[in-house]
Amino acid sequence: MVLAAGLILITLTNRLNHGEGESLFQLIADFDRVDGVHLGTPVRVAGVDIGTVAQMSVDGRGRALLSFRFESPIDLPDDTAAVIETDGLFGQKYVELRPGGSDRNLKNGARISFTQDAVILEDLVALIVQRAKAAQAAAAAPAENPPVEATSPVQTAPN
Repeated sequence: MVLAAGLILITLTNRLNHGEGESLFQLIADFDRVDGVHLGTPVRVAGVDIGTVAQMSVDGRGRALLSFRFESPIDLPDDTAAVIETDGLFGQKYVELRPGGSDRNLKNGARISFTQDAVILEDLVALIVQRAKAAQAAAAAPAENPPVEATSPVQTAPN
């Protein structure tokens, strides 16, 4: 009986310490596009995993709202930027937090003001193709105003 009570007490203590309670540190950021980001996506500072994406939703303006969860409070300036990055060319997405230079730190539950959306590989390829076609069309088009040949300042007298 004592053993069962001890196990129950340990289980409840672990839930309070590691559950989704208020003891966890959270930050919020909104983005226009979060393609490739999902619940559990790593959140990093200087390449080190420090948290995860805990919640995803869409706000009233049609922007993606991400909530980041950290196991312990972190000291980040209030001008920190959240950037969605890709591990290599075709790798997994993650959120990189880039600290700014402010003297004030973000508090638990604060919103990160500076964000940069995910770069979509298909959009990037389409932009490169579009610019290549425009450059090719410009090179193939005849010049509208051909260059005027320079005349010699020396004039010859008629014979």
